Amino acid sequence: MSAEGRSGSGRHRSVAIIGGGFGGIAAAVMLRRAGYHDVTVFERGEQVGGVWHRNTYPGAACDIPSHYYEYSFEPNPGWSRRYAPQAEIRAYIEDVARRNQVLDRIRTGTEVTRARWDDARDRWTLETTAGEFEADILIAACGQLTVPKLPQIPGLGSFEGPAFHTAEWRHDVELRGRRVAVLGTGCSAIQVVPEIQPIAAGIDVYQRSPGWTFPKMDFAYSERVKRLFKRFPLIQRLDRQLAVAFAEVGAAAMTKHRWLLPALRAVGRRQINGAIEDPELRRKVTPTDEIGCKRIMLTDHWYPTLAKPNVELVGELITEVTPNGIRTADGTHRPADVLVLATGFQSHNFVAPLEIVGVGGHTLAEEWAEVPRAYLGLTVPRFPNMFLLFGPNTSTGSGSAVATIEAGMSHVIAALKQLDRAGARRIELRRQAAQTFDRELRTALARSVWATGCSSWFVDANGNNPSQWPWQLSAYRRRTKRLDPAAYELGSGPGPAGSTADGDARTGSEHATAPETAATPKHRRSKGAT
Repeated sequence: MSAEGRSGSGRHRSVAIIGGGFGGIAAAVMLRRAGYHDVTVFERGEQVGGVWHRNTYPGAACDIPSHYYEYSFEPNPGWSRRYAPQAEIRAYIEDVARRNQVLDRIRTGTEVTRARWDDARDRWTLETTAGEFEADILIAACGQLTVPKLPQIPGLGSFEGPAFHTAEWRHDVELRGRRVAVLGTGCSAIQVVPEIQPIAAGIDVYQRSPGWTFPKMDFAYSERVKRLFKRFPLIQRLDRQLAVAFAEVGAAAMTKHRWLLPALRAVGRRQINGAIEDPELRRKVTPTDEIGCKRIMLTDHWYPTLAKPNVELVGELITEVTPNGIRTADGTHRPADVLVLATGFQSHNFVAPLEIVGVGGHTLAEEWAEVPRAYLGLTVPRFPNMFLLFGPNTSTGSGSAVATIEAGMSHVIAALKQLDRAGARRIELRRQAAQTFDRELRTALARSVWATGCSSWFVDANGNNPSQWPWQLSAYRRRTKRLDPAAYELGSGPGPAGSTADGDARTGSEHATAPETAATPKHRRSKGAT
């Protein structure tokens, strides 16, 4: 029997995808184009878009050029700006899903709470808010910046006015004429503060440490330019390649060619000095960390906004939140009517709050007890047929997350094709391959700019870096393009995937059984279910 006709093989192999953002939609579309149609996407939100659906704060926009922050297989000549705003990005994701006929495969308003590997049947069982589902393959595209991080500040719960995280923006709260306290000076804050400054009576911005910025140089595309992109796609591709080249230089500077960093620092200092005249404010916003150690932010309006008379940058440590304001370490109490938490995300919980249980009841949380680790950010030993998109150590510090996701999916598809060719039912990463890759990764990270000692969300409390890819994105694309047979074991029968005495992976289909349709509630299955 051919691979296409075997249980769990080829077009009959069922795939469950968790997450309906850029990663989940890329997975569904790329799988469909590769011939895998039994795909179901689970999205807990009421619409697709992931972070671009949830983050609706004023000024929310991408900091990667639009023509680079899009699927390479779905170029959009109609972006309104050089850096697309939030609503436009979310609409693009949905439009791609619709045009590629995967929108009807997405179950919105459905959260996956637990995924468990059934070792006897070589399948994943998903527990969701809509019932129990099964699939042969599990792809976790949960995203890295999805769970808001709330600061541990005494008295935070006692604040009597509206208090909310930027990722949970309260559009019903009127900011006009009110005193607003913004906690944080990261990527969300530098977009929010310039937007609300013209209407707020006063804004106190609380900063732990300053970050380096570059000019964003954002601008709107004219209708003429958009027509030009549409008529001559090569122009848009060239624009994308320019953005790719710039990002590759940035990645090289932060990893193997750190001699480039002084030039980048000069750009950052010039932006500060050109926008701020007050020497004290200039001192406050000038970083002492190495550039790139924290995420470099792109902005045209941050420094001019901080110089406005109704904005104060506070560098003192917050000691407590009171019912009507904030007290800092110098004893000063600043009143506030509204509290905005621009405090980032729990960036190292790559699948939170989902629980994933692998071979022998071993959980992903146990596997990652020390630090999250994954081979190429994609696969983990003892978790067969499971793939992570934009998993541990896949962020380049510059470059497009969308390009990283596409590269990861090319590896997933290569793995599925290998299963098809072998007529196998399971593929599992070898522990030795995981350890060898991790040693290589940690050695490279130790030489990178992220190991220079700054306080950053890239690095955890123990000094581990589960976030960054310590090479250029081009290296990631190259390494994920093909499957290294020595890195994986294939299996076909019940029980854990293992090796034969001579070390060759088990293959064959002697234990294959008729497949069930993926992601269909067990209690609704029937012989003719599709």
